[in-house]
Amino acid sequence: MAETAQPRHQADIHRESLTLAKKMKNGIIPYMEDEIQTLESNIAKFRAGEYEEKVFIPLRLRQGTYGQRQPDRQMIRVKLPGGIITPEALEAFGEAIEQYAPLKKGHLTTRENLQVHHMKLEDCSGFMRVIAEAGLSSREGCGNTVRNVTGSPLAGICPDETFDPTPYLAAYVRFGLRHPVTQSFPRKWKTSFSGCGKHDEVVTLINDFSFVAKIKDGKKGFKVYIGGGTSIMPRLAKTLYEFIPAEDILRVSLASWTVFNKADMLRKNRMMARIKVLVDKIGIEAVRAQVDEELKSIGPIDPTPYMGVDDIYKETPPAVSKNGHQHHEPDFAAWRKTNVVAQKQKGYYAVYANIPSGDIHTHQYKPLAELLRRYTGGRGIVTPEQNILLRWIPEANLYDVWKGLKALGFANPGVNAVTDVITCPGTDSCKLGITSTMGLGRALMDAMKSWGDLLNDPLIQKVHIKGSGCPNGCGQHHIANIGFHGAAMKGPGGQQVPSYEVFLGGNYGMETHVDGLTFGKRLSGVKVPSKRTPDFVKDVLTYYKENRNPGEEFNPFVARVGLKPFEALAAKHNEIPALGPQSITMYMDWDKTILYKVERGEGECAV
Repeated sequence: MAETAQPRHQADIHRESLTLAKKMKNGIIPYMEDEIQTLESNIAKFRAGEYEEKVFIPLRLRQGTYGQRQPDRQMIRVKLPGGIITPEALEAFGEAIEQYAPLKKGHLTTRENLQVHHMKLEDCSGFMRVIAEAGLSSREGCGNTVRNVTGSPLAGICPDETFDPTPYLAAYVRFGLRHPVTQSFPRKWKTSFSGCGKHDEVVTLINDFSFVAKIKDGKKGFKVYIGGGTSIMPRLAKTLYEFIPAEDILRVSLASWTVFNKADMLRKNRMMARIKVLVDKIGIEAVRAQVDEELKSIGPIDPTPYMGVDDIYKETPPAVSKNGHQHHEPDFAAWRKTNVVAQKQKGYYAVYANIPSGDIHTHQYKPLAELLRRYTGGRGIVTPEQNILLRWIPEANLYDVWKGLKALGFANPGVNAVTDVITCPGTDSCKLGITSTMGLGRALMDAMKSWGDLLNDPLIQKVHIKGSGCPNGCGQHHIANIGFHGAAMKGPGGQQVPSYEVFLGGNYGMETHVDGLTFGKRLSGVKVPSKRTPDFVKDVLTYYKENRNPGEEFNPFVARVGLKPFEALAAKHNEIPALGPQSITMYMDWDKTILYKVERGEGECAV
């Protein structure tokens, strides 16, 4: 089905997109007004009955508009390549959300996107036009395309960085967008770029395709991985090439996309159509051979014309002052200890703004934009932990930044720590959701406020907790120290109870080498009712604290004692009373006031 009212060849659209990319000064993703006009035309045809829903859905998915579990409500997923967000982008989000979004908030995701929920279909195009003024786009935020490309929040400022890959990330994004080969993949294609293999904030090995900066014989290049993913078939990506020169990234990308696009065996079952399945079935050597074969017919593709990220998101650091005041307030000191990191550039610091549940409300966008303008180099980075990193802050300004973030509710100490629980939206909006993971996340963070000395333990602070509303893993529960995915149990009368499968021992992040990533192991034969999950987590952490060896971190502890003690802890919590006035809340999910029932629609991830 053609995507435009007056069809143009996809190659022509791609060439026009690249031409725009070379000229643009306000965004990595070129905005094309005729695409939005076409979306409006297609919406009108759908409403008039001229398009069946199965024809219409792929058309709106390519524009980043995804159907929710609520009837006739949409989610818009705005791509933030590399997680980069400017003051102008924040202000545009605030304006568009205030004008069009019923919940008056946007949600940061583990893929460095910003999602806006409960949109009316007819309002989506207006929203897109508002954010386009700030260089933002939802194009190919959904569908079987190259999805948002994630990058390290510390790109360009990390002391251990091989080199900053951001310009190459920008070239990859622009080259893949609207490319004829990438428009109808067997399934979605997720990519990451990292400048350092010594730590892994972008979680390289769970991506379909990843580039890690590498220097060989004094020449810039990348190690390339392929075939990672989570869901019901978690796989760690395998090495496609140990090294490719930096100038070959687009050529190798096109060859890899072509292999994926030609894999007809994957099109037989959309639920089993990720590149990891192809790697699993024929092996990494065979996949590499296919990519090598495609490369024979692909000439050089110079990424340089499509880089230019410095012209778009140029950072201008404030001057370092020697006249800063010393502040010794306990709250400020606690925040600085956990939320501030030194850059490789002397005198400058990066600050993690802790965004609870990843939600930013309309009244918070403009003040956050002003903090970026006044105290940083001019941009922030959305992190895979659903926070925002503010960069290039002189030490003398840290106190003022803390006060500004505190006024917004974004200065909770312990970013990326046990209290910084990560969840996907779950049944709040997703058709595939089984449980209310956002509600669970809030319940866990609220419960922790009363755990006292347990949370003062430095080793417990290092534990990561993540939750997904279903097995698909948007909350990245597979790689958490303590992970949950939504499930259901039954009470004595057969009434359903929201619950969770439990995973322990996953590993990733700033202290983990790329090749050190591990998946957590699932507790066998036991689930935990949702309303008892906070108590279960407290028991797990208490058992760990009381039985560990000196200095023993959580994952080595789990490996040493095995899963059985934790299965016994879970069993203490999974007895369900009969439904009645005293137990009715057990049969309701977090933040819900009706009896729980599994209601899963047909998701659009595999459309």
